[in-house]
Amino acid sequence: MSFDSGFLWLAIFPGVPYLIYRLQDVTFLWALCAIVLLWLLYIIVQKILSFLVIDDLDKRAVFITGCDTGFGNLLTIKCLQRGMPVFAGCLTENGASALKKAAEFLPGKLETIIVDVASDESVVKAAAYLDKATEQYGGLHAVVNNAGIVGSSFFDDMLTTKDYKTVAEVNTFGVIRVTQATKHLVKKTRGRVVTVASICARIGIMGLGPYTVSKFAVSGYCEVIRQELRYFGVSVHILEPGFFRTPLIDEKIVQARLDEMWKTVPEPVKEEYGEKFFRESRERATDMLHKIGSPHVHLVVDAYFHAITARFPHLRYQIGNDSKFLFIPLSYLPTGARDALFALGEKISGAPVPENALQKYATPKATSIIIDDTMSNSSNGS
Repeated sequence: MSFDSGFLWLAIFPGVPYLIYRLQDVTFLWALCAIVLLWLLYIIVQKILSFLVIDDLDKRAVFITGCDTGFGNLLTIKCLQRGMPVFAGCLTENGASALKKAAEFLPGKLETIIVDVASDESVVKAAAYLDKATEQYGGLHAVVNNAGIVGSSFFDDMLTTKDYKTVAEVNTFGVIRVTQATKHLVKKTRGRVVTVASICARIGIMGLGPYTVSKFAVSGYCEVIRQELRYFGVSVHILEPGFFRTPLIDEKIVQARLDEMWKTVPEPVKEEYGEKFFRESRERATDMLHKIGSPHVHLVVDAYFHAITARFPHLRYQIGNDSKFLFIPLSYLPTGARDALFALGEKISGAPVPENALQKYATPKATSIIIDDTMSNSSNGS
C-alpha cells in the first residue's frame, strides 16, 4: 500500500458506519455493536484477572541480573519487601555491597552473586551456585534478564563491528547465556523467564544501531523459546519500555561516550559529516533523551514484578507513554509512511544534516568542451 492510499483509508473508515446506517443495514450495525461489546468485555476481564497474584511469595526464588543500579536494583528491593528470596546478579563487588546495605532490614532473603553476563565462564559459575542454593525452593520461580548496556551509539558510518559485538555480548548473548544456564531450574517449578527488550525492538531509531540490533535479536529469541518452553509449563514474558531516566541515558555519560567515539572516527567520515553536525547532533540526542525520558522508573519495576507474581501475567508489557502512544502506533504503520513521518519531524524540528554528504556523492554535472575553430582548422591542414 502506498503512502497516500494508507492515509486515504484513515479518512474513509470513519464514514463507513454512517454509510451503513444510511443504507439501513440493521444486521451489520448489530454485528458491529456486538464486536465492540465483546472487545470491551475482553479488556474488562483482562484487567480483573491482572489483579490476581500467586501464593507463597516467600517460597518463590528469583534470579535477577544487572542489580548494581537501575531497574534490577529497584526490582530486587521490591521483591525483598514482599518477602521473596532473591538471588541478585551484580557485576561489581561495590554494587553487591551497596545492595546488601540497602536491603539489610527487608523481610526477604537476599544473596548476591558476582556475574558478568558477557562471560561464559562467569555465567556457568553462577548457575552452578544456583543449582545448590535453590534446592530449598525446588528451583527458580523466575529468571529475570535485566542486565543491559547502550554502548557506542551514533551513525553507523562512525561505528565498527566491534561496537555491535560489544553491545550484543551483553544485551543478546547475555540473555541467551543466562537463560540456557538456568532454565532447567525454572522447569522444575514450571516458572517464568522475564526479559527486558525495548521499544527499540519494535522500531529502528536513527543513531541507536548497536542497541536496536541487540534488542531486535533478544525479542526474537524470546519469541522462539516462549513456544518451546510451553511444553514444560514455563512462560516467557517480554518488557518493551520506552525511554526512562536511568544511568543508561544519563546526559553526562552519553555525551562523554559520544566524545570518545568521535575521536576514533576516520578522517574521511569526519569530513563527510563535519564537526558542526556531530556537535549539534550530540546536543540534540542528549536533550531529546532528557525530555522524552520518563522519571517514573517505578512503572518498569512494577511491570517486572507483575510478570513475576501475577497469576495471569501478560506476554508483552509496553511501558511508558512514549512506548504506548508513539512508538507502538508508529510500528504498525507502513514502512514508507513511517519513514515519511520521521523525515517530516526532522525537517520541522530543524535537525542537522551532514555537511558534505550531498556534495561528495552528487552526480557530476556534464561539462562542455569549447574547441577553437582556428586551431582545429590549422591542425587539420598540417
